Amino acid sequence: MMPHNTKLPERHEVNIPIEEGKVAAAHVAATKEFLLLEDVQRDRRFAEGLKWVDAKVALLMPVVKPDGECYAVLELYRTSTEVYDENVVYTVVSVACWAGAAVHQAQARVTLQKTAHLNCELRTLLQNYFCDLASIDTMLTDMLAIVKSFMGAMRSSFFIIDRDHVGENIQADMWDDGWTSEKTTMPKKRLKINLSQEQTPAGYVARTGESLNVRDAYIDPRFVKEIDPTTGTVVRSCLAAPIVDKHGVIGVVQLTNKSNALPFNAEDETIFKVFISYCSLIVHFYHMQQKKIYHDNLNKVYSDLMSLHLKPCKHDMEELIETNGMVLPPNNFKSYDYHISDGSKEDMPGLICYMFMETFADRNFDRNQLADFVFTILNCYRHNPYHNAEHAFYFTHTMYLILLNNSGYFDFVETVALMLAGLCHDLDHPGYNNNFLSLCKHPLAQMYKSSMLEYHHYFLAKKIIEDKNILARIPDMDRVRIMEEIKYDILCTDLAVYFQIRAQLTPLVADHAFDWTDNSHRRMLKGILMTTSDLSGCCKPFGVAKAIAQSIYAEFYNQGDKERAMGYTPLSMMDRRRRVNQPAEQIQFLSVVVLPCLMLLQNIFPNTVPLIDNCRKTQEAWHEEIEIRGQKLWRQDDSLPSTARGQFLINKSDRDI
Repeated sequence: MMPHNTKLPERHEVNIPIEEGKVAAAHVAATKEFLLLEDVQRDRRFAEGLKWVDAKVALLMPVVKPDGECYAVLELYRTSTEVYDENVVYTVVSVACWAGAAVHQAQARVTLQKTAHLNCELRTLLQNYFCDLASIDTMLTDMLAIVKSFMGAMRSSFFIIDRDHVGENIQADMWDDGWTSEKTTMPKKRLKINLSQEQTPAGYVARTGESLNVRDAYIDPRFVKEIDPTTGTVVRSCLAAPIVDKHGVIGVVQLTNKSNALPFNAEDETIFKVFISYCSLIVHFYHMQQKKIYHDNLNKVYSDLMSLHLKPCKHDMEELIETNGMVLPPNNFKSYDYHISDGSKEDMPGLICYMFMETFADRNFDRNQLADFVFTILNCYRHNPYHNAEHAFYFTHTMYLILLNNSGYFDFVETVALMLAGLCHDLDHPGYNNNFLSLCKHPLAQMYKSSMLEYHHYFLAKKIIEDKNILARIPDMDRVRIMEEIKYDILCTDLAVYFQIRAQLTPLVADHAFDWTDNSHRRMLKGILMTTSDLSGCCKPFGVAKAIAQSIYAEFYNQGDKERAMGYTPLSMMDRRRRVNQPAEQIQFLSVVVLPCLMLLQNIFPNTVPLIDNCRKTQEAWHEEIEIRGQKLWRQDDSLPSTARGQFLINKSDRDI
């Protein structure tokens, strides 16, 4: 309150308890009803009268806001005995009503301005935090300082509940910026506070999940009388709110003591809610970050374990090193017809090392490192019927021959990438295709939106290449390019990507518009190279090609069986009940997928025509299989005399019955 006749030039304020009786203005503020006092001095209800002056008549009008809060009291008085008439009362009531509405709007505007300013400040801090430009300690310290300044609080505290704590007690990490009088911006973190036992507002909120606005915690029986031992400050007013998720309370924020010694009001609560919403983001992000740190370290542990188990056999390494780190190839090794026999599969690591050493020489790869790398890569292939180490060998061999017979077209980085991508292109293949992984919601399908297997192959290739440091002799800039090229090359082994590349490259080749200086043209050609090498099993002599096809069907039928068990109808090529369709399916596959790819490559590299010749021979052989099967079925039925055939049918009918 401020008397109009104060002698002080500055505003003079005196706090008066709002209660009925004693002081008339305090009574009006408590009851929110106006008073018309016709004789102030004789009115026994108010022992202290108007407190300020010796008035005879007074009119006291509460200024009530639309939300019902009494904001002020208008006090009009006269020293004469003339009573205020109805017109004056009506006028004052009107003024008080408009004043209440105006105050409410003004306060709302101020609150919105403060909220907008707080939003701006907190968004800036969040951006720095989410972009890893600030630690959690710095972030919370700055946020607590901001909200303490906005709210006019003397102390602010932030609690994050420890969800992983085993036991009934509620454990929490606490960040506290200290009392305003301490003059420090250093974050204070006290680990593992037991909120279950502490009889404080924060403990109460953590246990109940209810927000609190305590006017005087020192006299509240729910809480202990808290006096800061350093500053001697008594905890009085307190504003505390929970941060919750679907599982319950995950954090608590607490503000203590307003600097003006008043309790926290409704405006403070509104601003505090804005702050709590940002705090919720912080806590959720903090938990995600902690999980990320945990899983990152868990991955390192698993990575070390995997590296241990993938370490090549000591005897195999010693045996290969004794032959100078490679195995000399047979005479027909540089023919597309070459295939490795069952008895010489143990030579695959040495032959792969030979291909790399002949392509790049000793100056680019250390022989011991290369041998270790090759053994590790081959060990990462599962023992599938088709997607196994032998398939990786055939892929690498075909790529090696194409690059060897067409040297000079690709630079060193592209050549290294193509060879490494060929060797690594199906690492850890599970024996199922991408569609099946999506169908059964495999973890890889949750990790990648498309080309799930291909991304997985590249991830493992990158890890092993880095772990084995196979590119140690290559400049850093070239290493970065090689890894980018390997990623692209491996992704091109997805047939969905192949069809896209083929659609773009076919018109360029048909119009003789292929340009070696155009990087996009080169990239498409490398994609066709990867597909050609991947499908090169179809370009072996028919006996080998047929055996490879049988191994593919073994994988397909395994997947089809699982699809049927899941309630789906598998595709024809994956349905073992339709195995009779194998020759026709192979002819169609060669016609639609393989031959167009080979013909594209042959237009650019004519010396790859042996691949086309073998593919067509394989296609013809499958046609012969169909004819032979048809002849056998016809002759078996036709070779019996009519009477014997009739007897045969009768006997068969008897057996069926």
